[in-house]
Amino acid sequence: MEFLEIEWCTPLYQEALDLRHCVLREPLGLKLTAEELDGEYAELHFGLRNGSEKLAAVVSAKPLTSSSVKLRQMAVAPDRQGEGIGAKLLAEVEASLEQRGYTQFQLHARETAIGFYEKVGYTAIGETFTEISLPHRKMVKPYDGV
Repeated sequence: MEFLEIEWCTPLYQEALDLRHCVLREPLGLKLTAEELDGEYAELHFGLRNGSEKLAAVVSAKPLTSSSVKLRQMAVAPDRQGEGIGAKLLAEVEASLEQRGYTQFQLHARETAIGFYEKVGYTAIGETFTEISLPHRKMVKPYDGV
């Protein structure tokens, strides 16, 4: 699997948006809106793909401070789920972000994904809240210095 940093407003970015829509919005009868995409030019976008195949997984990172970042819009292609691709993508993204000085990671996880994030070192904090009509929890992962 090839780890990629995806530039905003490129054909690969559009492919990432298509995957996000397919996995995260379409099953809920929703679409990604211009309001949701506003500001993505200032975020970092990452993906994994196998050679020239379509993207298998994507995630975006929104810098919050000089040392903390919020991971968002994580999506793995339905036909690739359960293969460990999501965990691989997170490991690659975290390593890339650590090289840039980010040491604190957070995200909003759908309740159905909490177990996955716990397996890769995230801890749920705070109360459950609703986001895009689904229950979520805030999760954090401190820097382990590795």
